[in-house]
Amino acid sequence: MDKIAAFLHRKLDNFSFDEYLIMFVVCTIFLPFYCSIIAIIGVLLYLTIQGRMKTIIQSVPRSNFAIAFCLLASLVAAFHQNWLGAVCGIGILVIFLFIFYFRTVINKRLFELLMDACCIISLFCVAWALMEYMRIVHRLNYDFMMLVIEDSPKNRVNSTFFNANYYAMMIEFLVLICVYKMMQVKTKRRIIFYIVTILANLFALYLTGCRTAWVPFVVTIPFMFLMNKRFGYFTATMSAIGTGGIAILLKPEVFQRASIFTDFLKRAKIWTTAVKGIEAHPLLGEGPLTYFHIYKQYGGHPTQHAHNVILDPILSHGVIGVLIMGVYFGSNLKEIYRLFVRRIDLRLCSLIVACILTVLIHGMLDYTVYWVQTGLLFLLILSSSSIYFHKERAYTQEEV
Repeated sequence: MDKIAAFLHRKLDNFSFDEYLIMFVVCTIFLPFYCSIIAIIGVLLYLTIQGRMKTIIQSVPRSNFAIAFCLLASLVAAFHQNWLGAVCGIGILVIFLFIFYFRTVINKRLFELLMDACCIISLFCVAWALMEYMRIVHRLNYDFMMLVIEDSPKNRVNSTFFNANYYAMMIEFLVLICVYKMMQVKTKRRIIFYIVTILANLFALYLTGCRTAWVPFVVTIPFMFLMNKRFGYFTATMSAIGTGGIAILLKPEVFQRASIFTDFLKRAKIWTTAVKGIEAHPLLGEGPLTYFHIYKQYGGHPTQHAHNVILDPILSHGVIGVLIMGVYFGSNLKEIYRLFVRRIDLRLCSLIVACILTVLIHGMLDYTVYWVQTGLLFLLILSSSSIYFHKERAYTQEEV
């Protein structure tokens, strides 16, 4: 107990109250989604009472464009009587206001602690997923060791993340975070911890039955090791990917959900419906969750979104909305580009770019980043470039 207490003191002491608030909200990401929303609203109320919200907004580059985007999205949704979308627009605004706060507070020590916390808490989510799977196989009268994965969403594990596909994207980010941490530590004990955490999360990913989530790893993990010149890790990763690819070719039934062709036809029907919606309102869309609002009108497949990271934003927000939001993200991406060209913390840069690639690759067939928990974790990682460029102050590597 004394060792644990000493460890906690070493890790958690000497942070500011703002930093503790950030820690608190990040930990709620791994609880049911409404916990994060409640926690964020509480933090924003505190900042408003303190009279700090205006200063925070003004200190984040192009934050006014993100706010304008959210308000416009809610107004457009209300105009089209897309009431769920109108509420969703306000929810997006709440999340972005917290992200602005995060960008004014975040520093290297806090970010490293947050990433470690994500790795540790993910193991509890894996344990919850295993218990969930045991209940599923007991209900379906399967043997646990058969590792049967059904197509029905109710028979696929989601841990604390509402939906199996959302949990799968969380695992994608968590594995990349473990890779990021592995390249920092030097002790074998820590390296073993991150490898075990990766393997545990990959097993949970298998139980989700989400096949698309495996594809980005083929690109993102080797990219991270190669960008940081960790050639030993790169070679081991490429060998593991090659071995896994051969195993799947020889025994494709390892991914038991065999309805790939049927699922793709569903996606095609969804995309066709989305294109019809875009043609009807190309400039402003009909607000968040437009697909869910219009699919009956066009005889589309019933689902919440357009299952594509390019189609859905245009469908929901139109060309004008996408361009407005692009201004904010363009400013954020400029910071990330500066990290790379100035060779400031390439390890962090590789994590951010790998997460962007994950969203783009996975997003060709799904839109799982559009959720409270997945979206919040992605934005936190994307915004971590502000460690070095908050208030336009560029830190050098020696200051890290």
